[in-house]
Amino acid sequence: MRKGWIMFCALGCSCDGFFATPPAAKTASAVARDAALPAQGSDGRYVCDDKIYPAASDARRLTKRQYQNAVRDIFDGRVAASDVYPSSYGAPNTGYSTEPAVNGVGEQDAEALMLASEEVAERIATNAAALLPCAAQASPDAACAGAFIDKYARRAYRRPVASEERALLLKSYSEGRASGASFTEALAMLSVNLLQSAPFLYAAEWSAGDQRALDGYEIGARLAFLLWDSVPDDALLDKAATLGDKAVLAAEANRLLADPRADSALSRFFREWSQTEELSSADKDAAAFPYFDDAFAASMNASFDRFVVGVMRDGGTLSALLTDRSVYVDARLAGFFSVPAPASGFAKVALDPAIYSGMLTQPAMLASLAHSTEPSYVFRGRFIRKRLLCDVLGLPPGNAMAEFAEIEKPADPTAKDLSAAVRARSQCTSCHSLMDPAGLAFERFDGAGHYRQSYASGKAIDPSGTLDAVGTQQLVFSDHVALLGQLAAEPRVAECFAKQVFRFSLSREETAADVCALQAVSDALAASGGGLASAWLALVTSDAFLNRRDP
Repeated sequence: MRKGWIMFCALGCSCDGFFATPPAAKTASAVARDAALPAQGSDGRYVCDDKIYPAASDARRLTKRQYQNAVRDIFDGRVAASDVYPSSYGAPNTGYSTEPAVNGVGEQDAEALMLASEEVAERIATNAAALLPCAAQASPDAACAGAFIDKYARRAYRRPVASEERALLLKSYSEGRASGASFTEALAMLSVNLLQSAPFLYAAEWSAGDQRALDGYEIGARLAFLLWDSVPDDALLDKAATLGDKAVLAAEANRLLADPRADSALSRFFREWSQTEELSSADKDAAAFPYFDDAFAASMNASFDRFVVGVMRDGGTLSALLTDRSVYVDARLAGFFSVPAPASGFAKVALDPAIYSGMLTQPAMLASLAHSTEPSYVFRGRFIRKRLLCDVLGLPPGNAMAEFAEIEKPADPTAKDLSAAVRARSQCTSCHSLMDPAGLAFERFDGAGHYRQSYASGKAIDPSGTLDAVGTQQLVFSDHVALLGQLAAEPRVAECFAKQVFRFSLSREETAADVCALQAVSDALAASGGGLASAWLALVTSDAFLNRRDP
């Protein structure tokens, strides 16, 4: 492959002006739309059947994971994606990596997109005969290049390719051939154009004004990116004309959820919701946790993913997610939990219900909500208040660490001692009084998520406490298991979970205009006894998913 052929096309097809376009300020009509909220009945429920309530949505660049999955699926697993595709950057407000703000395209990102398209185009050229039977013929021609567009550009664009788009792609092929490029080199030039185009790189929809029903291809793309973190397959594209029918859409959603490709997107939701990182040995101090090498971290990561996806796939409920006492162990993790090692791979085992309770006692999550040497009752408590209850907490003062250093502490303090000292400060008490009791309940798990009865000093750990401002009364608990049992039955947890599913699906925080979608998801959770899958199905058949309005 002569790289110059690809560079010729890449430089001629750049479109950084598109990438750099800033979002427009809200117009007066947009403000008026936001003010037209659903009415509330005497029972407090919103009246949502009087008209369609669409959701605002912004165009966004595909995340690196979505890009990699898309390349894999567009080309039937025969072409590897490029690792130079830009990652997300910054901290998303929602916690979910698909937010438009953390997937922008700066100058360096634009160059990375070009290089990524070139790498993949080279691999397409190398595998041309496997991707395109006509490419194996003695003299493949423009008709063969057209067949490539008809099959693969349709998948990349998630819709039929417009005649103008097809002509531009063919033009890059023809210009390459006219300049002396071979068929495969010209096909690579065409592929660079395809892989740098906005319809491939962006999850975007046509303008809607105040309200527009999405067409079937837009619905299919939303569904595939939500449930697969990838592009629609041919079966979903073929059903585009009927996806406006909620029964058909629900059936397709169930089909996508049943496919193994859904595992990655589901685990991403639970990881980003729970703030569970992809752990490595670098996350823990080697002196404090000498066993925590990369292999052990990988086992921990796989165990978490198997647990959360398993609960979802087994028809599990929100309550089960918070109270199930099972864990997945391999030979490395068996000793960590003091259970027999499986003969091979991972095995699901039941643990002591007095110690283990659902997602929050999975070691990967506990290790993520911790420091490199010690657990963090602040991180763990903040998760419960912000991500499980959807409380809005203020930001810590800019000099928080300096303030903490000045606090007078007892000798060899326990976590409760430290929390009491912090909460004694007037500027700290409002947030820490909300967070700390919940986090202190998990103090029997060390910085790597291993259960312990006492501190290294020999002092006992007291996990009891009282959690204020949750429901109509305080939650009084003896330990983390008792706390999670009460939270599993707390209506606010279900309400917050509905918000998390919405934020994950729409890549933004909810507004007052989204109450009907949130009510639909909450109703589905209640009707199903907290069934996790019901939340996704309710969301994808809601007005918010099937219709859009411009931001």
